[in-house]
Amino acid sequence: MNFYERLIENPLFFKWIYHASPEINAYWKHFLRENPEHAPQILKIKSQFEKYLKYKEEFLSEEEKKALAKRIIQELEKNSRPKKRSIVFRRVMRYAAIAFLFFGIGSSLVYLYMRSRQPEFVVDNSALPAQVQDPVLIIGDTAHIRLNEGKTELQYNPRGKITLNRKQTIKKEAVNEKPEINTLVIPYGSRSTVTLADGSRIWLNAGSRLIYPSRFVERTREVFLSGEAFFEVAENPGKTFVVRTMDVKVQVTGTRFNVSAYPEDYSVQTVLAEGAVEIKRAQGGLFDKVVELQPGNLAYFNKKTKKTRTYKVDVDNYTLWTEGLFSFSQTDFSRIVKKLERYYNIRFQFDDPFKGSIQISGKLDVTQERREVFEYLERLTGLKFVRINGKHYLIR
Repeated sequence: MNFYERLIENPLFFKWIYHASPEINAYWKHFLRENPEHAPQILKIKSQFEKYLKYKEEFLSEEEKKALAKRIIQELEKNSRPKKRSIVFRRVMRYAAIAFLFFGIGSSLVYLYMRSRQPEFVVDNSALPAQVQDPVLIIGDTAHIRLNEGKTELQYNPRGKITLNRKQTIKKEAVNEKPEINTLVIPYGSRSTVTLADGSRIWLNAGSRLIYPSRFVERTREVFLSGEAFFEVAENPGKTFVVRTMDVKVQVTGTRFNVSAYPEDYSVQTVLAEGAVEIKRAQGGLFDKVVELQPGNLAYFNKKTKKTRTYKVDVDNYTLWTEGLFSFSQTDFSRIVKKLERYYNIRFQFDDPFKGSIQISGKLDVTQERREVFEYLERLTGLKFVRINGKHYLIR
């Protein structure tokens, strides 16, 4: 596949043509400014597309778009040198594959565009970025605000004000401005709570990312989650609240629920504490089954089989982490260890993998000193936590 074909395959390039918006334009403006040697050719390609793409999008099927693209490619290739195309392709695609939301931190998690005044997320199932070292709030595609390690609290109000830890105002947005996309990145070892402009409150667990607009101005309130979060959604029957992950879409009007959607996990788990939610595959078709979850139930989406099953569970086992407690009942020790790795930003290794299958029950107060937590688990399991170096521990 040559340079032109691969450039066309990039969703951000088509959105630049079909869905021009301040955000998309800002991304390409930034790219062209940072790569002036490629700007003339990129602009030439865009102008050639605009000359041909005079139809309204709703009258072109995906097959027709691809056929039209091939005709354009054939004409452009007549006047391009292969060597130069190869060089430009390697450099352009290295950046063009990056969604502009994460441009500053090297992620390719999502693409988005503005359909009206409200951001809409289009998830691209590509490689996830490496973990960042410090918590950060990204406002729009420019402002990067570093947050304190540990626990932080953000509050948005309907008038466009953002407050950090209840005392520091970090931004004031005019009500008549278009809402900006905000990205909250919480690495392992940290946590955060966010109160959105509509009054919904979200607890974000370690190793998680939340993408959301500064204000909700349309009928759907939509956020994107990678990691784990507990949602306490402000009731508003006229504005459905939607949580999107790479694999599932959770839709509610006002309720309390937990979603765990870490990229490295084999499943996405949604536990309903109160209210009602509907769950379906993120990339599912029109006739895909919708799972209606009742309070006290867990929806387990298997990423491999793409199937969802529901189970009756103890909700506390999935939600008490918001209070600094890990609650578990006949749970494999390896699963608890994984939670501790995320909470403390450390790494464990078993000297015998079978020890991870020990099942334990109880509550663990992780707000205590780490040594006290480890000593409690040692008494519970009969195992020993041995520090090897830095953040690495051996369980034997």
